[in-house]
Amino acid sequence: MDWALILAWGIKILSLFFVILTGVAYYTLAERKFAGFIQDRPGPNRAGIFGLFQPLADGIKFIAKEEIFPKNVSKGMYLLAPSISMTCAIMAWAVIPFGGSLPAPEWLTALTGVTIIDLQIANPDSGVLYMLAISSLSVYGIMIAGWSSNNKYSLLGGVRSTAQMISYELPMGLSIVVIVIMTGSLKLTDISDSQKDMWNILTPPGFVAFFIYVTAMFAETNRLPFDLAEAESELVVGFHTEYGAFKFALFFLAEYMNMITMSCLTTLLFFGGYNVPFQLGAGSPYQAFIGLGFFVLKVLFFAFLFIWVRWTLPRFRYDQLMKLGWKKMIPWGLFAVMFAAIYTVYWKEGWLKLFI
Repeated sequence: MDWALILAWGIKILSLFFVILTGVAYYTLAERKFAGFIQDRPGPNRAGIFGLFQPLADGIKFIAKEEIFPKNVSKGMYLLAPSISMTCAIMAWAVIPFGGSLPAPEWLTALTGVTIIDLQIANPDSGVLYMLAISSLSVYGIMIAGWSSNNKYSLLGGVRSTAQMISYELPMGLSIVVIVIMTGSLKLTDISDSQKDMWNILTPPGFVAFFIYVTAMFAETNRLPFDLAEAESELVVGFHTEYGAFKFALFFLAEYMNMITMSCLTTLLFFGGYNVPFQLGAGSPYQAFIGLGFFVLKVLFFAFLFIWVRWTLPRFRYDQLMKLGWKKMIPWGLFAVMFAAIYTVYWKEGWLKLFI
């Protein structure tokens, strides 16, 4: 067993884990700041300069709060639910390619013998299927949380949330199938590399699939206008009504992690991933850094879109939510799949010549 290689993988995983947690913590601060700006109020501004220590204060608060277990809960399942949600949120990041390859720093090469660092934990041939499988498993965390709480409101909230997420997984899956048909691969790096000349959003089937995907993305992450899983204006907050302290923090962090994950996936599927527009910097020794920078900028835009939409649009009624998913988006998703097949066979080369 190559212990040096295992050490290199461990350092990469821990580094990504640190970046994820830090990014998610400050994403919550960014949302509160933007919400304050939209509502003409300052937002968090007491903990540190401009409120920059607010995520740290929130973390200490969640850890220090007393853990309370409601009476007659199924304790094992009650604790398992937030763990499932958090684990699925973290595991999804394992296959996201953030860029190309970077030369390893000298200290890492001396320690492990690794000379090249791929900006990705794993690169399986079925990366898209892995992402869909992980997002499907996260439904169990919500369902178990609602059932194990021994609270009828939590149970109803869990059922409502589960139905919503399952309903919108179908159109999301169909929109991703469109990209798989056009690129001919389930590998996320192949999908990203296939967009060097033209992003998928600029193709007719990709344009249709993008709007289906983005709508399903909001419903999958339980965000306004589809946040029927929580609906803060109600007296209860759905499946996690009986959760507090660190257990609630796991659900909270998982939601924001999923939002960033969906932003990354949107960038990879439709906006060229880590490919730089017009291949700027191609051949440069800093090409990987430039690609990483552009990837981060694209992800930040879609992360901001989540915030913008939340504080702009009103909430759907539940019947409107389900009607949109089953009667509108699934038929449009099936049409997009058929359109992608026809486009790939007959029109793709001609369409590319219009732009290249």
